[in-house]
Amino acid sequence: MANINSFIEEDIKRFKEISFKIGSNIKLVQAAGGNTSIKSDNSMLIKASGKWLNQSLNENIFVEVNLNSIRKKINNNQEGSFDEDILSNNNLRPSIETSFHALIEYKYVLHVHSTAVISSSIPDNCYNHLKEILGNKILCVPYVRPGFPLTLEIKKKYLKHKIIILQNHGLIIADDNIEEAYRSLIEVHQALENFENNFENYNFNENNINKIGSYSLVKDSKFNIFRSSDKSLHQLFSKSFYPDHVIFLGPGIQTFYSPDEVEIFLSKLEEEGVSLPPYFIVFNEGLYEINNVSNAAKEMIFCFKEVLLQLNTNNNLRFLTRTEENELLNWDAEKYRQANSR
Repeated sequence: MANINSFIEEDIKRFKEISFKIGSNIKLVQAAGGNTSIKSDNSMLIKASGKWLNQSLNENIFVEVNLNSIRKKINNNQEGSFDEDILSNNNLRPSIETSFHALIEYKYVLHVHSTAVISSSIPDNCYNHLKEILGNKILCVPYVRPGFPLTLEIKKKYLKHKIIILQNHGLIIADDNIEEAYRSLIEVHQALENFENNFENYNFNENNINKIGSYSLVKDSKFNIFRSSDKSLHQLFSKSFYPDHVIFLGPGIQTFYSPDEVEIFLSKLEEEGVSLPPYFIVFNEGLYEINNVSNAAKEMIFCFKEVLLQLNTNNNLRFLTRTEENELLNWDAEKYRQANSR
């Protein structure tokens, strides 16, 4: 039986307002990424899988779950569905990250895919750098698959930290006061955000190839980094930086060196019945976007661009491996989230 009455109405109202505020900032969350939660007694309200945080004020996007039951599973290292722990009756599935929200003892937990945090967490030596900027009270967690494996990794070193950095993934902020939690979230993001877009001055001309098949050239100057003639950058474009990159854009964005290469590649995919990628790059031309591209893919390419612009390429970088990519692509929970993201 639902225990929604145990939550204070004003707390729920402010929680949804902050969730909306976070969800409306594309540099903090993109598409169905990120999640927020609030606890009361034995209950926790958490964003549903596949829902967007910017829907917080207009739709019922939260699921109530049995907090003690989930914590018992964590203590027993029992991975699995949390469907039996649902107390709501709105036919929604709890977030993939429900377990770490339950593990963390604070009333409010805010999890975001901050572009500044992701970019700062990709270098191999990121931990010392992050602690220099944010202080020694943060917890830095090496990359593991989201969901239960991530929860167990956090559990190894968790000592009621309020700031947790997830390598190649994002940021967790926790507090018993939601205003303090939101303030900390913004402070961390702003402390790590430091870049200049040096690629915006290129002017497209009539010689550019505007269309290739069902794809059109993206002429927004914000995406001019994809026009770079630096081949080392194009090697970066083909890498996977973080989980939602893989889920919504595919594992890396391919660069082609002629339109003929593109047409051969697309014809092969169509023959094999494989879905066409939302984006590809043609060297010295730029980024191409498929017709009727999803809103989720649009938000994710923005995130990818922001991460690239802030990335310190002088460091050794840690990308998702092919095994890690396949873990995400073959995971039923991620397939559900992608299918339910608008």
